[in-house]
Order: sequence, then C-alpha cells, then structure tokens
Amino acid sequence: MFAENLELTPLPVGEEDVEVSLLDLTQLVDTESTASRFLTVRERGEYAQLRHPSRRREWLGARVCLKTMLLRRRSVSEPTQCEIVKDASGRPRLSFAPGRPVSAAYDCSLSHKGRFAGAAASSIAGTRVGVDVEEVSPRLLRLAAAFSDDHHSLIRPRPPEERLALLWAVKEACAKAVGGGIGMALGRVSCEETAEGRHQVRTSASLDFRVRDFLHEGYVIALSLRTEEVQRQRKGH
Repeated sequence: MFAENLELTPLPVGEEDVEVSLLDLTQLVDTESTASRFLTVRERGEYAQLRHPSRRREWLGARVCLKTMLLRRRSVSEPTQCEIVKDASGRPRLSFAPGRPVSAAYDCSLSHKGRFAGAAASSIAGTRVGVDVEEVSPRLLRLAAAFSDDHHSLIRPRPPEERLALLWAVKEACAKAVGGGIGMALGRVSCEETAEGRHQVRTSASLDFRVRDFLHEGYVIALSLRTEEVQRQRKGH
C-alpha cells in the first residue's frame, strides 16, 4: 500500500509547523504487505512480537499514519528512510536514515483507539507534542471517579460522555508530551478552555501546556504542545 492510496484526515491545528492526522484503520486490509512496505527491519521485529490482530493493526496504523504525513511533506521519499524508536522516557521519536536533512528532525506522537490511529508531528524547535485519540463511550462514566477530580472549565456545556472523553484525552496528550505515563494522566490538572477547542492546562507539578481538541465521528482527539524554552524561563524566575 502506497501513501497515495491512503486517505488521511488532517485536523485543522492552525499552526504551520504542526500537523495532526487520523487514519481510518479499516483501510488497512492487508496488514502484512503494508507492514513490509512501511516498516524498517527493526520496526518489523517489534511488529512481529505483537500477537493480537487488533493490537497489530493499531500499532501499525499509527506508524503508517505518521510516515504517510512525512511522505506527503517530502521529508522522506520512502517510508523506510525513517523509523520510530522510543527515548529513555518511552516517548516515540523519529530516526532518519543517514543523509536526510537536519531540518527533517521532528518531534512526534502516536495514538490509536478503536477505529482510528492518529499521529502528530512538529518541526518547531523546542516544542514537544502529544496526541491522544479517545472514543466517546459510556465506559468512561464508570471510570470517572479515577480521573475526573479536576478543575475543567469549558466554554459550552458538553454531554457527560464527551466531556469525560475530552478530559481523558487532554490528560493523556499532556502525559505523552513529556513522557509522564499513566501516573501523570491520572493526576490532577487545571484545564481552562480559552476559546472553542483551545485549552490552557497546568498539572499539579506546575507543567504548562497548550491543547487543541477535535471531535471526529464519535472520537475526541487532543493535541498537546509544550514549549521547552518557556518552561525553562519560568523555572528561572
């Protein structure tokens, strides 16, 4: 499967050097040939360790989504010219084949849930991104007590299931931006919607984020941006 055969849904982030897209996983009909086309040798080794078919499809779909974004931006000419590895905190990062331009060094984030896989990429120096895809579902009502004890100010009322999906996605996206894991996602945050779909988020550890949210076919997608330089300046004061 080639990039031109895939339909990605780009989300309107509103920042030239930040991109977020969704891939409908039903497009991945032949996962094995897609894996052969898109994954490096190391990535195929990781893929081979995944046993459950749905897990394999989701894992593959998120990487196909990100690499297709890079192909369409001409950052690479073949999907195997870059691979997605994890840093010491477990965050994904892009490693490019020798000879690729330095300007192609992106920060990135991956997510998948149910029908969709998502990917975010930023070429803004010093900015970390985190993306999370969450289905609007009644199951979150049963889990609300575990993660919804937060200050969450919204401009307009949202149905309970959508509000909880938004809060969970926002917290996961912020955790992914710093590599905080599930512990951070379950921690307290203050989240203020400053304009429709735009939020200022601060964690109990005084970490600040800008977050965008999008609603797409029954799923909430949250994009978190954290600028390292701003954080250093605030610590200096």
